[in-house]
Amino acid sequence: MASSRPQSGLWAPNPVSLSNLRQRKAFQSRMVLEGQAVEKPWLESKQRRTADRRAYWVFVCACMLGLAAAGVVMWLGIRSIPYNDKYCLVMDEQFEGDSLNTDIWHHELETGGFGNGEFEWTTNSPNNSYVKDGQLFIVPTLTSDQFGEAAIYDGATLNLTTSGLCTSTLSDPEKRDLACAVVSNSTAGVILPPVQSARITTNFSRTIKYGRVEVRAKMPTGDWIWPAVWMMPKDSVYGPWPRSGEIDIFEGKGNMPTSRQDIVANAMRSTLHWGPIAGLDRYWKTDKVRRLLRNYYNQRYHTFGMEWTEEGIYTWSGTRAYKTLSYKFDNAGFWDKGEFPAAAMNGSAIYNPWGNRKQAPFDQDFFLILNVAVGGTNGYFYEEDKPWSNSADADTARADFWAARSSWWPTWGAPEERAMVVDYVKMWQKC
Repeated sequence: MASSRPQSGLWAPNPVSLSNLRQRKAFQSRMVLEGQAVEKPWLESKQRRTADRRAYWVFVCACMLGLAAAGVVMWLGIRSIPYNDKYCLVMDEQFEGDSLNTDIWHHELETGGFGNGEFEWTTNSPNNSYVKDGQLFIVPTLTSDQFGEAAIYDGATLNLTTSGLCTSTLSDPEKRDLACAVVSNSTAGVILPPVQSARITTNFSRTIKYGRVEVRAKMPTGDWIWPAVWMMPKDSVYGPWPRSGEIDIFEGKGNMPTSRQDIVANAMRSTLHWGPIAGLDRYWKTDKVRRLLRNYYNQRYHTFGMEWTEEGIYTWSGTRAYKTLSYKFDNAGFWDKGEFPAAAMNGSAIYNPWGNRKQAPFDQDFFLILNVAVGGTNGYFYEEDKPWSNSADADTARADFWAARSSWWPTWGAPEERAMVVDYVKMWQKC
């Protein structure tokens, strides 16, 4: 039986005599016992102590210099901000009640795109501007909701002149007609403005010449929506736009960004417009953009402001320390800054409308405007990736935009999402 048992596969060590194992030395602890002196010979060196003291004071002095420099920078920044006691409050609009205060706000009603080729018709309808829960809502809506889709293309007449509603101040009768009336005609390719919205101003109630503006608002969401908080001169003392100036405190876009480089819902643009004729508007010399990495302007409420003195203009968002555009009036004035040609493209002479006034044209009374536009052909929306061309005529651009509504309408969302929602508006005049 024993010979038939298989051999085990387990390993067994060879027997070793314990007398052959090497004896290890016992472990000795080097732990410092309580009360035992610790030798630090390097501290006994006078040279080392001197070097340590020198390093300590260099570090302390560097910290003190850094704190002092930071303090100077902060002091200079605060010193550059005008104090509130230099201003007198002229408007504190909290949007109380259940309707817009028409003693303050005036609706501008036009159909012609306000010189920008915009696609909206501005109304005084409560569908497009209303007060609710202490806030102002400016909401773009579809014209087809009122007239039907067929009327957009053909057979509908919209005439704000005969109804007495048009507020256009254009003196040219032909241009005024375009700003106040439109008849949809499929043969001629003319459509009604496909969107209705609102544009309200303080032109007849509140103006300032040097002062401060503050608006707290949440901007709209939706492709090709164009919200703005801006100012225009009450009296065009220096002539038609842009001779008499324009102050854009905030301009934005409802499109959501796809990268950090985008200038859409994540961006605030502030601009000064000025020039002797429209074709020589030098806005690009006084134009700044501020981008947010999160909490975009259409995702939460932000406070937008503008400070305007005899020394300059600056805009800000959040707090007055976070400036967007900052422009200081210098003795050269805007004429020299513009470096204008002697003649326009048509050969007509270009002259200085502002004289030697260094603040001009920003030395007159301006009023505030709040509006939500849609689209346009003036180049505010770049050519890339949009359903119309800036080089097209106004009717074609509107028609192309409306034809592509299946792509942009889903981005608009509910009325209060595509609205500019204004919490309050304040204006101060320099006392």
